Amino acid sequence: MAISQIAFHVIFTALFIVANVVFVRAVLYRLNLVFNARKAHGTENFLEHKNWGFRIKSFVLNVILQKKNFKEPLRGIMHAFVFYGFVTYLLHTTSQFISGVFGYALDDPYKFTLVGSLFGETANHYYEAALQVVSILVLVGLGFFAWRRWVQKAKGLDVHSPASAIVISMISLLMISTLLGEGARAVGAEYANPFHDAAPIASAIGSVWEAIGIEYSSADLVFQIMWWTHILSVFAFMLYVPTSKHAHLIFAPFNYFLQSDTPKGALSKLNLEDETAVWGVTRAEDFPWPNLLDGLSCIECGRCQVQCPANRTGKVLNPKAIIADLKHALMDKMPEVVTIRETNPEGAADAVAALDTSVIGKYEGLSEEALWGCTTCYACVEACPVGNNQVNAIIEMRRHLVLVESSFPAELQGAFVNMENNSNPWGVAAHSRADWAEGLGVKTMAEDSNVDVLYWVGCAGAYDDRNKRIAQSFVKIMQKADVKFGILGTEEGCSGDSARRGGNEYLYQTLAQSNVDTMNGYNVKKVVTACPHCYNTIKNEYPQFGGNFEVVHHSEFINELAKDGKIEVGVAEDANAGKYTYHDSCYIGRYNDNYENPRDLVKQVSGGKLAEAVDHHSKGLCCGAGGAQMWMEEHGERVNFKRSNQLLDTGATTIATACPFCITMITDGVKQEGKIDEVKVKDIAELIAENLK
Repeated sequence: MAISQIAFHVIFTALFIVANVVFVRAVLYRLNLVFNARKAHGTENFLEHKNWGFRIKSFVLNVILQKKNFKEPLRGIMHAFVFYGFVTYLLHTTSQFISGVFGYALDDPYKFTLVGSLFGETANHYYEAALQVVSILVLVGLGFFAWRRWVQKAKGLDVHSPASAIVISMISLLMISTLLGEGARAVGAEYANPFHDAAPIASAIGSVWEAIGIEYSSADLVFQIMWWTHILSVFAFMLYVPTSKHAHLIFAPFNYFLQSDTPKGALSKLNLEDETAVWGVTRAEDFPWPNLLDGLSCIECGRCQVQCPANRTGKVLNPKAIIADLKHALMDKMPEVVTIRETNPEGAADAVAALDTSVIGKYEGLSEEALWGCTTCYACVEACPVGNNQVNAIIEMRRHLVLVESSFPAELQGAFVNMENNSNPWGVAAHSRADWAEGLGVKTMAEDSNVDVLYWVGCAGAYDDRNKRIAQSFVKIMQKADVKFGILGTEEGCSGDSARRGGNEYLYQTLAQSNVDTMNGYNVKKVVTACPHCYNTIKNEYPQFGGNFEVVHHSEFINELAKDGKIEVGVAEDANAGKYTYHDSCYIGRYNDNYENPRDLVKQVSGGKLAEAVDHHSKGLCCGAGGAQMWMEEHGERVNFKRSNQLLDTGATTIATACPFCITMITDGVKQEGKIDEVKVKDIAELIAENLK
């Protein structure tokens, strides 16, 4: 081997070792910071008691098949070009690594190829030709993302990002060097027929090389230069990416594979009896590790920000900033925590406690005002292409503010006291909870517990005058269908949804356990409710307290009655002259994937016609009342006004809802526009009850 070959071999091997060691160390360092945070969901080890089938499915769907990226079709296609480009390049780059390590790189980089050694040279030529097409597609994808950021200046990409320019430039260099190198190879001796026609892109580039004077004698030198340009770019990429926001390439797959199979609508349960338990979070090391892994996975694409109803109406809350600041907290605060724990394990607890690792109010995105602006609508989580959960992190911090610091909006104090004293946020006397059913012939479970289904009325249905009419309509439907049902009456308490999402876990658990004990005492098996918040809580969170019931939202229940022929629904008199639209409730839609049952019912009444608002289904805009916002004062542009205008823009004369909070908020929005006399806002139960045959 010539001296030049030995030198190049040594240089390559040294660079190869350095790049891989730095890359692995950077990744492991960050994972060590993450897993030094609090255990997730109270488990001792994240590998215990997990549904590996769920994890594998999550990884395959969202990493391999890019499912969540395709929720934005055009961006999904462009990202797929880049992602699958990387996947396709794996064999090519691995072949380059092997050629470099074994000294082939200078005289014959193609002496060894993985595809050629596994499947033969013919297959390798066709693979390399396909790689050229993939390179073009990757460049198209990169061009699209560059255009969105610097030309279109799309919303969500509002933070100056030199990192994006660096990464786009690096990847572009990888693709361009390969294409130019293959073009030079087409001119030189390496690209012999009959495979020449299988690589038209290389042939075309080769023609350009020849046109500018690169001929057979110099083509191999050009190829070598491009080969080294490509491999050095790969090494630079390995050194840079783990420390940049583009580390999502590494950590997003971890995020999806390590996801929990708990229901989307279930928040974690605090152990309030454990004196050592963390009641909410403000310190970096106290966050459950998935919250910090979210920070590393974030690409700051802004999809969550674009969909957030609070951010869309000018509030300071920015879910992108929430996650980005958690990453900053991880890198700022956790290294010292880990150092103490590793060097002084016996005295670590006291030493760590003495550190200033608080995050609330220490980062712009984690201000108290931002945390209290969240409606917990889940739009940010639904939109995130890397599996982050901004809502869980926000609730963890709200819990700390309420339970530890007693710092929360003043209006919430009244709702909390009312729930504690009268088991409803309005503070109406508990003994009047069943007054809405007077004269309807509805029996309580105390009177007759031999029923097929418990109708959970909810606080709104029991106490709010507008929502009482919905409860009465639903009773009419069940009686028409001969459903054997009962209510708890004065034994029913607030489900606790607003308490839990308002950060008051102690109050929530008191309410939840009381309700579970009552229902278990009557041996309840099936529950139906018209309130999505009660539905989500009883279905997804009451199992944490021993309440395992079949829970059905009234939209699904009524739709089943219609499909089974137990009720017959006619077309409304105004169906021909009017127009109907439906407002998606976040808690039966995004949280529980129930989009079509309420639509089926509206279509039955409207004669099959349904006008969709600009934001609908999984992108439906929140009414603004979730996350305990129903009991707080909203400042600036109101979310419910924005949503109501979207619904009115459909030209609808009837707006259908399926949630007591939604009907209140949308009605207020329609009134604000002065259209309450010409546009009806009705729950689906009212629409069906009015049109029963």
